[in-house]
Amino acid sequence: MRVGGIVDISTKDIPNRSTMVIFTVGCNLSCGFCHNKYLLYKDVGRDIGVPELMEQIKSNMLVSAVSISGGEPTLQKDLLELCREINQFGKYVSIDTNGTKPSAIKELLPHINRIALDLKGPLNNKRLAKITGNQVNSDLILQTFNIVNSYEDIDFEIRTTYVENLIEPSDIDKIIAFLKKNRFKGDFVLQQYQYSEGVGEDYKEIFQQPEHITLLNILKPYRNKELSFQIYLRDNIIGYCKINELYEYLDE
Repeated sequence: MRVGGIVDISTKDIPNRSTMVIFTVGCNLSCGFCHNKYLLYKDVGRDIGVPELMEQIKSNMLVSAVSISGGEPTLQKDLLELCREINQFGKYVSIDTNGTKPSAIKELLPHINRIALDLKGPLNNKRLAKITGNQVNSDLILQTFNIVNSYEDIDFEIRTTYVENLIEPSDIDKIIAFLKKNRFKGDFVLQQYQYSEGVGEDYKEIFQQPEHITLLNILKPYRNKELSFQIYLRDNIIGYCKINELYEYLDE
């Protein structure tokens, strides 16, 4: 597996779990706002075999979970083998994905506990091309959604990063409408875009961090709605919070 970095312990990647994070190299998208852009280069990182990775995982007694992120982990040929090994060892396994490899996700599901689907925008090819900088087959992402959403024993998070000047409030409305129509049963997280050095100086002025109030206003129509899924906001003001709890706090 081509690995670009490992975080021994994180409390931010999976809610309520101490997590070891493995970042894989390579992605089939080229989003300008990606905060891990360095992972797109093939000469980054090093090849680490599953046995060596498992040695590191087994020796890390401070975590209960392993998150495999990227880049796009489903491009790694030995991802399935690694997930099987982690699962057999008894740690909680989470995969971050852009959803463009549904066949790989289907194989993984019996051996993992969680999928975090990074939905860049509404499932519209033209809109996704604008957001990601790639021609994206939205049917593949739809297949991934349907496969995971119909799987009984999986924690399913869908998240969308709100980037000022790129994502629009109507995009979020369309995503939530899609999730409602298709009886999504997991958690939807609206994430605040935050500039990091990994994005690159060339993009510093192109993409803007949305204000807290902007995100609140986008999600406000969905407070106290009867939905099959939970909606969360994640930003630098409140961290990670269910919107109903967030607005209850604001109303006090």
